[in-house]
Amino acid sequence: MPHIDVEILAPFTAKYLEGSTLTPAERAEVLRMAQGFACKDSAAAAGVSPETIRARRKRIYRKLDVAGSGELISSLLMTSLNMLSRGERIEPRPTVTSQPAVQPEQSSAVLAR
Repeated sequence: MPHIDVEILAPFTAKYLEGSTLTPAERAEVLRMAQGFACKDSAAAAGVSPETIRARRKRIYRKLDVAGSGELISSLLMTSLNMLSRGERIEPRPTVTSQPAVQPEQSSAVLAR
């Protein structure tokens, strides 16, 4: 099953979860749920058992006062559409570029020896 790019979902999910009491692990789980991960896939991604994910999801539903994943995703989508309709800018997370281990000036000095 294809998953929605996390770079697209992260700003909307952060806005949706503002003011909530979710732990970092629960916030990560909401993001995986929004991406379409099933319990089994989410457990593999998080390195925990599927039972842990099921229990975590139940706590999330209780804390956010939603009936289940369908209502959670619907609420997240509504928040996202409201943000876009108001023209709020969505800033993707900055990409990290790898730095070369040796600076160009140093490499020419090393080669000259």
